[in-house]
Amino acid sequence: MDISFLLILILAILILVIRYYTPKIKGYMGERRVSETLKRLNSKEYIVLNNIELKIKGSISQIDHIIVSDYGIFVIETKNYKGWILGYEKDRYWYQVIYRYRRKFYNPVLQNQGHIYALKHVLKNYSFLRYYSIIVFTKRANLKTRTYTDVVYTNKLVKTIKKYDSAYINERTRNEIVATILKARKNIRTEDKRIIASSTISRTVSCPNCGGNLIKRNGQYGFFWGCSNFPKCNYTRKSK
Repeated sequence: MDISFLLILILAILILVIRYYTPKIKGYMGERRVSETLKRLNSKEYIVLNNIELKIKGSISQIDHIIVSDYGIFVIETKNYKGWILGYEKDRYWYQVIYRYRRKFYNPVLQNQGHIYALKHVLKNYSFLRYYSIIVFTKRANLKTRTYTDVVYTNKLVKTIKKYDSAYINERTRNEIVATILKARKNIRTEDKRIIASSTISRTVSCPNCGGNLIKRNGQYGFFWGCSNFPKCNYTRKSK
């Protein structure tokens, strides 16, 4: 075989490999950056699950980050694009613009709605849950979007999560939800099995009088736990 032809063939294969893996590498870097940012959340109130794959009705839904918290379920889609990002809430496609270069990509708001649909299917026994969709871009992007859904930069992510501050999920229920998600996870890991085991053995926080859920409330003297069956049940407990 001619050496020059062999070199051209190797170069062509190398270019194809780079084109295939570069977006995956950038995506992974973006997800890692968000994972590090989410470590700033209080682990007593927020449980962060990264890279969750759920198989629903024959389709795989890959969710970058799920946060199970006292305040609801946060579903986060991460994008590590640079340039101008143009799009509206209900557009099927958004656009990435870098000078004369222009490419379209599937609207991440709609993409995350699909993820929430899959998650609701897994958590169908918890119909009272509130879901919050957040789309996160790194600072490489210049956002020119108009949406009702939160579309933010990485450095604004924690602040965006904390604006949802109405607690209604107790510790036992939160741990049950985590265990349910991990059991349904297609790409289950050894670490997940340990978390499932510890999540299902949780400290009881049910009302000792009637067995109802305890809900975190904000009163005249600060936060406290009150029975969900109020006013039929007046049990309260100080929040630690």
